[in-house]
Amino acid sequence: MTSFDTHTPRVVEANLAVGGDGLDRANQRTSSAFTVLLSSVAVFLIALEITIISVALPEIEAAFPASSRATLSWIFTAYNVGVASLMLIAGWLAERDGRKRIFLAGMAVFCLGSIVTGLAPGVAVLIGGRVVQSVGGAMLLPASLALILHGVEAEKRDAAIGIWGAMAGLAAAVGPTLGALLVEAAGWRWVFLINVPIAVVALILGARLLNESRNPQAQRTADLIGPPIGAAGIAALVFAIVAAGVRGITAPAVVVSAAVGVVLLGVFVSRTHRHRSPIFPPGLARLRTYRVGAIGTLLFGAGFAGWLVLAPTFLVEVWGYSIVQAGFGVAPAPLAMAATAGPAGELCARFGYRWIVTIGASCSLLAALLWTLTVSESSGYASTFLPGAILFGIGVGIGFPMLTAASMSDVPPNSFAVGAAGNTTVRQVAMAIGISIAVSVVGTADATTGDVLAFRRSWLVCAVFFLATAVTIAVRYPDSSTIDLAENPGESP
Repeated sequence: MTSFDTHTPRVVEANLAVGGDGLDRANQRTSSAFTVLLSSVAVFLIALEITIISVALPEIEAAFPASSRATLSWIFTAYNVGVASLMLIAGWLAERDGRKRIFLAGMAVFCLGSIVTGLAPGVAVLIGGRVVQSVGGAMLLPASLALILHGVEAEKRDAAIGIWGAMAGLAAAVGPTLGALLVEAAGWRWVFLINVPIAVVALILGARLLNESRNPQAQRTADLIGPPIGAAGIAALVFAIVAAGVRGITAPAVVVSAAVGVVLLGVFVSRTHRHRSPIFPPGLARLRTYRVGAIGTLLFGAGFAGWLVLAPTFLVEVWGYSIVQAGFGVAPAPLAMAATAGPAGELCARFGYRWIVTIGASCSLLAALLWTLTVSESSGYASTFLPGAILFGIGVGIGFPMLTAASMSDVPPNSFAVGAAGNTTVRQVAMAIGISIAVSVVGTADATTGDVLAFRRSWLVCAVFFLATAVTIAVRYPDSSTIDLAENPGESP
């Protein structure tokens, strides 16, 4: 069972970068740089899959006209739910068997899933390929963050996490434009196949340049049933949200699915607290910084995904943009994310997470309100959509990576991979929920989405999520990352 020493996390972290491998300082800096680079490539690929597909959604709908938008939304949510179901298991495996090993295995599986998805002859295989991708993504995310947390000096860790987050912003920046160009030139299948050469290069370099590390105290056996049960509960809730938009909130299928989801999530929580070898240590949830950071990630992620996944659809269906025009139209938001994420890490290292993250969430809140109040069928892009997109990107560039850093700030080193898995699981759940709500609010293929009022309602929902994030972090996150020993007395979970 993993010990949970909460009294001296910073002292232990200071010695992590060396990791007992005898590297001198110069080699350490070089190794750290390669670790950040390759770990960020993994995040780039996973973020690219979200933004690049959002632009291709109209073309995928046209390729499979017999499938409703509610069905096709599972191209997004099957991936997110699949990642959520396996993330904690992958984090435990990374601690037990090696972070580098799990990282490389995840990259290979992700590459395979991209091939299957890109060559899919029908919607069922397309969604199935996304599930395979989700297995690789589940392995990549916690391992990549754990590699950074173990391979970068403590004083540079926030900046490294900012770069890690900035790569996600970069992927979001190039995703809409790249996706539009790929769809226009070669068809929607290439939004998946583009991952393959990047993954192959990352595999070759990662095998040569990454340093292996593992937790020798990691438990050898664990509860492998609990996380899939929790993921099934999440899937049931996501189905209820999507079905509610089509059938109504009181439809029997919606009520039953929601009830099943709540029961399954309750079973997961119960197993986590009662099982003698839980994959997720309950002690992590008793860390105030981890708990509040995870709640903020859940709220912020839902608002982020709800806007981003349907922004190209708005430009195409309401303003009549082409796919390429929509790609360029959305690009300023993720460009602002990429430009902001790195400096946000330096600001948090200087001023703390609480107010910097609150400012980021507030920027995104103002952007969503700006769109809700000013964007119309006849409004101008430069005067309404563009200012909000830039403001939104700044907020997300601050919020997403720094919420991760805030959540991980007091996690003990021997729980880095599992803690990262928990945080990224919350992020994937948040995105699945946010996408499902946005699709339900805006409408399906059976109902017109050319009405800007439907999109305004979805932006207002996003605004509520961002407001809740700002309030949660401002009120509940501590001024410093000092562990509240009253809430977490230091017992081993």
